[in-house]
Amino acid sequence: MHALPLVRGLRLRGGCQVRHSQHRHPESHEHGNCELRCECAVPEILTSERGHATGVAYYDSNGRLQEQTADLVVVSCAAIESARLLLNSKSRLFLNGLGNRYDWVGRNLQGHAYTGAIGLFDHETYDDLGPGASIAICDFNHGNSGFVSGGMLANEFIRLPYQFASRTAAGIPRWGAAHKDFVRRYYRSSISVMGPMQEMPVFDSRVQVDPKVKDHWGIPVARLSGHRHQNDLLGTNFMSAKAEAWLKEAGAATVIRSGPISLDGPSGGQHQAGTCRMGNDPKTSVVDKYCRVHDVDNLYVIDGGVHPNNGGFNPVLTIMAIAYYASANLVKTRKGMGAT
Repeated sequence: MHALPLVRGLRLRGGCQVRHSQHRHPESHEHGNCELRCECAVPEILTSERGHATGVAYYDSNGRLQEQTADLVVVSCAAIESARLLLNSKSRLFLNGLGNRYDWVGRNLQGHAYTGAIGLFDHETYDDLGPGASIAICDFNHGNSGFVSGGMLANEFIRLPYQFASRTAAGIPRWGAAHKDFVRRYYRSSISVMGPMQEMPVFDSRVQVDPKVKDHWGIPVARLSGHRHQNDLLGTNFMSAKAEAWLKEAGAATVIRSGPISLDGPSGGQHQAGTCRMGNDPKTSVVDKYCRVHDVDNLYVIDGGVHPNNGGFNPVLTIMAIAYYASANLVKTRKGMGAT
C-alpha cells in the first residue's frame, strides 16, 4: 500500500531508532495543519497538461476512488513503493512514469547485506538493559584491502529465544532434545557481533511494475529483479572474519560465522534504497539535492530511495537528516503556496 494521500504541513520522523512518542501526528493535528487519512491506497499521482503534479488519486477506506488536489506532492513510501508509484503514474507527457525519462526510476535497488558472527561463552554474558547495539566499531567502514566500502560492527539487538534458536553450532539439530539443550545452555551465554555491509549499486537490480499481476485495488504490483554485486560477497566475508576475531579475543569458546551471502536475486529486503537516486544530472538520477523530481517541479521523493548508496550504517538518521533538509527548502521556497 502506498503512503497516505494527504499530509499537509507535516514532517514525520520514523525508523528503528525513533520512538513513537517523537512522531508529530497529534501536535500537527491539534494545530489544524494535518489531515490524516488512514487505510487508503494511491494508484497514481495526477499531472496537468503542462506536466505539473496536481494531486493524487486514491482509494479511501471504503474502497471508493477519490481525488485529492494539491499544490505539491511528497512521496515517502520507501524505495520499492515510491518507485512503484512513480512508475504507475503514466500520462501523455510521462509515458514511462514520472521522473523516468532516462529510465532511472526503480534502478539500483539495494539494501544492506548483514553479516557477522555469534560467540558462545563458558559463562553468562546476557545483558538486557536495553534493546542492544551498545558497543560498535567503525574500523572497517572504509579503506579495506581487496574490495570497496565496508561497514560498522556492533553487538546485535537482544534476540528472543526463538530467534536465537535459528543460529546453532555445527552438529546441533534444528529440533528435538539436543536442540533445546543447546538453547538452554547458550541463550544467556552468547554474544552476537553483526554489521550492515555497504552494498554496491547494480543498475540491473530494479523495481518494475508487473504488466499482469495487480493488487486488491487493481494497481500493478512491484516486480523485483536483478542481483547483488560480487563486491558484496567479498566485503561480507571480510567483515564476518573480523567479527569472529573480535569474539575469539573476547574469550568465546566457539564462534559461529555467518554463511556467505547469495548473489542471486536483488537486495532491498532491509534498509531498501537507491531507486529514486539523488543527483545533479537528470540523465543519471531521479531527484535533485532537495529531493525534487527533475522533470516535475512540484513533486518530491523524500525517503531512502534517494540514497545513491546506503553507507555502512543503519540509514534512518540519514533519512531523517535529508527529510529535514528537504523540508527546510520546501518551507523557504514554497511560502506562496501556504507553507508556514
